Amino acid sequence: MILAFFNAPQQCVLQPGCGITGHLCYHFFHANFFHALCNVWCLLALAFYYDIEDWELLLAWLIACSVPSVAMASQPTVGASGIAFALMGIAFHKVARKRYYLTWIIAMVALGFLIPAMAAAVHLYCFLVGIAVSLVLKYCERQSRIKRK
Repeated sequence: MILAFFNAPQQCVLQPGCGITGHLCYHFFHANFFHALCNVWCLLALAFYYDIEDWELLLAWLIACSVPSVAMASQPTVGASGIAFALMGIAFHKVARKRYYLTWIIAMVALGFLIPAMAAAVHLYCFLVGIAVSLVLKYCERQSRIKRK
């Protein structure tokens, strides 16, 4: 939250052609305090509601760090919402009402494509990779249950 009060140095933003520093640091800077507050609220809500573990949060950060240049906006991108969308995907196997959950996330991503300042392609990428991870986690859980029997 403290970094919300500072402008992100050029090397700490996500944009086509950015270096590894941009990929690793863009989550920690935000456009303004409200942007930081929304991202923190979303991350905390996900963490507590779906009982997110530390390794899942780290995995979400790694997913958000891996955004390919094809999904990057032309303007510099900052914020932790990529991590939040990756967590939404990772938590998918824990969700009871999957269709309802997906409907809301699809609506949020679609809305993001209509608002010019949002990095909707980054959100979509992080969510889809998170879903893929969730499917792998679900498969591994099922395999471990079968082996225990």
